[in-house]
Amino acid sequence: MKQYLEQCFLQSGTVRYRITNDVLAFVTVVSIIAIALETVVAFERYATWFVVVEWVAVSFFLAEYLGRWYVTRPRRQYVFSFFGIIDLLAIAPTILGLGNFTFLKAARAVRIIRMLRMLRMAKVSRSDNLQQIEESYGVAGLSVALYGSVLLFALLIMSTLLYVVEPAHSSFTSIPLAMWWSLKVFLGGIAVSAPETFWGEALLVAARFTGLLLLGLLIGVVGNVFKVMINGTK
Repeated sequence: MKQYLEQCFLQSGTVRYRITNDVLAFVTVVSIIAIALETVVAFERYATWFVVVEWVAVSFFLAEYLGRWYVTRPRRQYVFSFFGIIDLLAIAPTILGLGNFTFLKAARAVRIIRMLRMLRMAKVSRSDNLQQIEESYGVAGLSVALYGSVLLFALLIMSTLLYVVEPAHSSFTSIPLAMWWSLKVFLGGIAVSAPETFWGEALLVAARFTGLLLLGLLIGVVGNVFKVMINGTK
């Protein structure tokens, strides 16, 4: 059993490691989507399904946490590591809530940060095939995919924080609405409703700054695309 778990969580060159990464990434994405949609009033009639998705996801995350705890030596190295703490926070709100999903609902959105682990695991497990991936999708395609991933991650983080700190604001009554507001701020030059609290205003400033960073990244992506086009015509 220990050898099997080591292949799943520690040995990046094995098939079981890649399958484990893909399954956990899929479960993470589905659980994040469920958390976002759960905040939409129009989807309240699907509350039972959201509960099912949540507990299924938590079961996977709990199994992962226990598995990593079992195979890591010393165990405290995983428990007190950054990703160990994030993994624990991803399951603790649901377990502490004992089915009451209005309790610590927003805290479950910390699961978004788990995507960093998934990206890191994917990078490690596929590092040997990076050249093959670039040949399949092209440098431009990889650049666009990277930009899209960073943009989506920034939108999820910003919208979740706004949903937490500005619950009474009409633009942040759900995470999807907050994502739309954040996207307009990222783009710049589009009028948006101002937050009503200090923390909301602080997030507005952070969103403006994030938009500038994303613009710089976009310029780099466009530059790579034109570089590939120019090299292709030679």
